[in-house]
Amino acid sequence: MIKIKCLNCGKEFWVKPYRKDIAKFCLYQCYWESLKGKPPTEKQLKALKKGWNKVITLEYRRKLSEALKGNTNCLGKKWTEEHRQKTIKALTGRKLTPEHIKKLSGENASNWKGGKTPENIIIRHNVKSRIWREAVFARDNWICQKYGTKGGELIAHHIFNFADYPKLRTSIENGITFSKKAHKEFHKKYGCKNNNKEQLEEFLKFGGKKLL
Repeated sequence: MIKIKCLNCGKEFWVKPYRKDIAKFCLYQCYWESLKGKPPTEKQLKALKKGWNKVITLEYRRKLSEALKGNTNCLGKKWTEEHRQKTIKALTGRKLTPEHIKKLSGENASNWKGGKTPENIIIRHNVKSRIWREAVFARDNWICQKYGTKGGELIAHHIFNFADYPKLRTSIENGITFSKKAHKEFHKKYGCKNNNKEQLEEFLKFGGKKLL
């Protein structure tokens, strides 16, 4: 162990030799005090962003924000009522111009894919499919028929697969409630084509429920 001096309070404290170039403050309080009156670094600004690093806790972001309060033009400052009203007045009634709309639509849109949504996506998201999905969940009491877990991220699985049996797509008898985990396991084992009742019976045989 070696002794070094705190950059904030000047107090000497012990650190391990490999930390002599890293450790600068004796306590976190000294670190927070050292930030006051100084412009934030790029690293500190990134730390304030939610989700930037899982190690950065909410408490750390709160303290960092308080320490840097008033050091920049906007960070940590509140709008006055006058400023807020002026901004509202300036933005009220504003509309996109036809030229701006043209730049953001059609082939110029960032998610443009040729102007045609695949039929598969349209069918899976129409009203009939939604009603079918809810009916399957309600019949199974929102319980995964493989693991018996209730609620969570559920999926209405087609017993006879969606692509090969169009007439059975919205038949409640052709649906069964699976958790996301069970659904992934089923298709990993049997694939996504030519699915049938025999495969499901085999899949539910161990740890699952019998078909109605």
